[in-house]
Amino acid sequence: MRKATATIPVTVIGGFLGAGKTTFVNHLLATGGPRTAVLVNDFGEINVDATLIQGHDGTTMTLTNGCICCSIGTSFIETMCKVLDAEVPFERIVIEASGVGDPWKIAEIALIEPTLRLDRVIVLADASRIAALIDDARVGATVRSQFERCDVVLLSKTDLVDAATRAAARAAVLALRSDMRIVETTRDSLPTLASLDAPGKVSAFRADSPPVDHRETFRSFAYRRDGAFDRGRIAGAVAALPPELLRLKGSCRLDGEDAPQVFQMVEGVWSLSPSAPEQSESGIVLVGVGTRDLPPPSVLDAILDRALAAGAVS
Repeated sequence: MRKATATIPVTVIGGFLGAGKTTFVNHLLATGGPRTAVLVNDFGEINVDATLIQGHDGTTMTLTNGCICCSIGTSFIETMCKVLDAEVPFERIVIEASGVGDPWKIAEIALIEPTLRLDRVIVLADASRIAALIDDARVGATVRSQFERCDVVLLSKTDLVDAATRAAARAAVLALRSDMRIVETTRDSLPTLASLDAPGKVSAFRADSPPVDHRETFRSFAYRRDGAFDRGRIAGAVAALPPELLRLKGSCRLDGEDAPQVFQMVEGVWSLSPSAPEQSESGIVLVGVGTRDLPPPSVLDAILDRALAAGAVS
């Protein structure tokens, strides 16, 4: 990698599945600013998040070797070298961490690479779910670890909850660290990086803990089919999915409709929204994350196959 004349600020964005990380990244890119390289890595076999990032002037780079914070290996290093060796230098690097990853494990790279400067670690927390997630026996330890060294917490979706739920969410986060800075946000009122105060002193690099293998706690699931879903059958299929499937997202086609759709589900709550044709896979491509007790892929395949339109290839 070429010798840099100035350090490049790095912002790491973390938060549990469905907290709104990709929405925030899209917002940062849409609001303009310096030339930005965006590194997106999703837990699972397919990096769906990269196809969901739209409308930006910077460069989006997708990593394909699994969870960054679990295995900071050749693919990640090579990608960072390409960013730093770009003919037109980038002015900022934004890395979206996996929903089940520890953002600090990524932030450590900026502390040991002399051409990088850690700007801040931002963690998003869904106001409607964070209090329950922190105490959840299945995922609580993973969620709590994401807040240990973050600089700012963006409490997202605050417009979708009442005052009591919002207060409970703040209290649950502050109980983890009383000095936590919390900024309440909605989809329509997200901050820019410039609007956030400069972070405080960052802890020195520490390598005193072994890499965490999230495969011991979580399972990934990929679903691919030619053809399309029958809109009338989707609700029944989603309702039949096991609670161990925490997150399911991707692109799909609907029978009789030309426009591709973005499918998103978090803990049984799901939605369909139009997708740009050039950013959608043909047929159906979904990726999921579940707990270690997630049923085998064949069981999940059979459930989702119930929503296929007649003639779809399974």
